[in-house]
Amino acid sequence: GIIYKITAGGIMEQDYKEIIGELSKNETIKKSLDKTIAVLDSYDIDRVRIAYSGGSDSDDVLWITRILGYNIPSVFYKVGIEYQATYNHIDYMRSLGFNIEECKPKYSIPYAQRKYGTPFLNKYVSEMIQRLQSHNFKFKEDGNKPFEELMIKYPNTKNALLWWTNRNISKRINIDWNKGLKEFLIETDGVPFKVSSMCCEISKKNLMRQYAKDNKIELVINGVRRAEGGRRSTAYSSCFLPRKNYKYDMYFPLFWWSNADKEYFDSIMNIKHSDCYSVYGLNRTGCPGCPYGRGFEDELLAIETYEPKLTRLTHLVFDKSYEFTRQYREFVKNNFSKSGNKNKKSQEELPLTYQ
Repeated sequence: GIIYKITAGGIMEQDYKEIIGELSKNETIKKSLDKTIAVLDSYDIDRVRIAYSGGSDSDDVLWITRILGYNIPSVFYKVGIEYQATYNHIDYMRSLGFNIEECKPKYSIPYAQRKYGTPFLNKYVSEMIQRLQSHNFKFKEDGNKPFEELMIKYPNTKNALLWWTNRNISKRINIDWNKGLKEFLIETDGVPFKVSSMCCEISKKNLMRQYAKDNKIELVINGVRRAEGGRRSTAYSSCFLPRKNYKYDMYFPLFWWSNADKEYFDSIMNIKHSDCYSVYGLNRTGCPGCPYGRGFEDELLAIETYEPKLTRLTHLVFDKSYEFTRQYREFVKNNFSKSGNKNKKSQEELPLTYQ
């Protein structure tokens, strides 16, 4: 078999069966290893790719496939705004023998923002506001009207109106999931800039689809974990997604891992992750300063401290969203405090879709 050894950077030489034996003491990890073998053995490996983001979960996916004896190429989809630490980590992973290809988008996120609009708060909120804006919805004038009356005036935007009037069965897809947002948008008469959720779609997802088509990809492996939270993780109910919206199947080997499972894996493997975590103190990688992140203020501080060259670009692309989000948070603080009359049960925002 292949011989590996644990070093400061991960496994290089020593019997990988010993490593698998240690990892298999964790039942969740053992099941994921067994499932990964079963899935990969049913595909032509030349038609399989790992979607690599430079994040810690993506690292773990690469190491899983390696210790199981598979040599699967990875693809890093560039979006036109990335941490230098991510590029440095990709170089590091390549130095360990991982095959990581870089794909450049036809349209970058800065281009998508200029053409389609700016993301605000989270992807779903942006989608709904985008639809309302496209139908010239009068936030202040019509904001408190009932669904039936709004449907007469805006007949072609039913889904957005269901969200606006809290008529969806699932609370997560009603505007009240974001405390005070409806009241805020009525007071401000909407968002003072064009909102869009298209940046990820145009810059990344379209690129992924085109790459899969050009290379006849049948399976994409992704580092989604249910425990990480966010709309992306809640969009899936299992570790395997048959092709539907995409032209390929998707497999998430870490899907059932808890944070403790991940810590156990990283400890046994002695994995070194990106400086975005260990040096910058961030809990995610991805598009720097994305306004979907509830901790974007911390990201901006880290960017200013460690990657000042990115500061101007992130503010150029997202500054309108930063400022409006700050206004919204101040509005909630002043009007929806625990002692206020408008207090509602605290509900989390839909977190962003990153890994």
